[in-house]
Amino acid sequence: MHMSFYSIAPFFGCMILLVALASTRLFAAADAPPHSLPRRVVTLDGLRGFLALAVFFHHSSIYHRFLLGGPWELPPSRPYALMGQMGVAFFFMITGYLFWSRLLDEPGRTNWARLYIGRVFRIGPLYLAAIAGMLVFVAVRTRLHLHVPVGELIHQVGRWLELGFVVGPDVNGYGNTTLILAGVTWTLHYEWVFYLALPYLALFARYKWLHLPIAAAILIVIFSGDPSGFNYSTLFLAGMISASLLRAGMILRLPNHVASVLVLALIGAVFASCHTAYATLPILLMGPAFYLIASGCTLFGLLTCRPARRLGEISYGIYLLQGLVLAVVLRPAPLRAIAVASPLGHWTLVCLAAILLVMVATMAHRCIERPGIALGKRVSDLIDSTTWDAFSKKVLGKKALLFVNKK
Repeated sequence: MHMSFYSIAPFFGCMILLVALASTRLFAAADAPPHSLPRRVVTLDGLRGFLALAVFFHHSSIYHRFLLGGPWELPPSRPYALMGQMGVAFFFMITGYLFWSRLLDEPGRTNWARLYIGRVFRIGPLYLAAIAGMLVFVAVRTRLHLHVPVGELIHQVGRWLELGFVVGPDVNGYGNTTLILAGVTWTLHYEWVFYLALPYLALFARYKWLHLPIAAAILIVIFSGDPSGFNYSTLFLAGMISASLLRAGMILRLPNHVASVLVLALIGAVFASCHTAYATLPILLMGPAFYLIASGCTLFGLLTCRPARRLGEISYGIYLLQGLVLAVVLRPAPLRAIAVASPLGHWTLVCLAAILLVMVATMAHRCIERPGIALGKRVSDLIDSTTWDAFSKKVLGKKALLFVNKK
């Protein structure tokens, strides 16, 4: 069978290799600490790693034409174009599911200081490490020469230090600086907006009879407002609806093999019938698939096996650091020549980049993410909640804050 730059067979070959490697003791450092989070959804943990790797292979397929001088745009391959979009879509659904579940489980009792401090220390340390790597890459490529005024350079770097709330500008005149990270930081903006909306969403999470109708109504309003358009909030809402359905006891109890077939059929329908994952139809297909996975569907045991759980633990690193690894492996002139010369050269380097990525992500998880999370917990313990209440009164208003936190 003839292999091209966009053949799908090498993707499956690389994935099988990565799962096999993740099963070895080399990646034992990625195992979740015992009793780290007592109420984790194991299937969603296992899903994360595959989503992050899907985004990686999506970007690796973009790199071929980019290395030839083309624009950074969707690849001319539906599977690889959809792969990255669906990865991001399911990530947003997971976020919506987890934090809406938290509000439903803690009606009126959410510790907002702990939640936001936890988010800062969960997202921030590895993000700053990735930005540091990006700045080192820029410094090497610009040969340590200053191409903009010092004040402007400080401003540019400062924008990148905002933990992803905005996508930073080019740094020191190096064009398309964000593409050093494969542009992945754009999703953090939507994550932060969702987190900032949580105190308002908590108003509707207090009552068992209200949270599901509200989430469904908002989704319907958005869809009906502009069926041909797209709003990223629908992805968070899809995850929230799944959480509300499960909390309301609306669990579709199917044998695992039947649920697994349904999930694969729904995902396959997206690949077969949609040109983008960011539209109404694919969301209507992905939403039920996500609900089944959140309900416990393991995809024939794949999502709960040890390699999947390990890849899930390091998924943030896989997602955030993939651009740096791809840039290091594919951009140097000798390696670039190999990558563009033939599909075999391209896929060989992409596979090596994938292996390097999971290794780097594992080390980053152990040395940066876990210490950052632990530090966030210590900081949370030191923060006086009255300080947060005083701040929240200015943001939400005194009456709204009392209503949200009323026991």
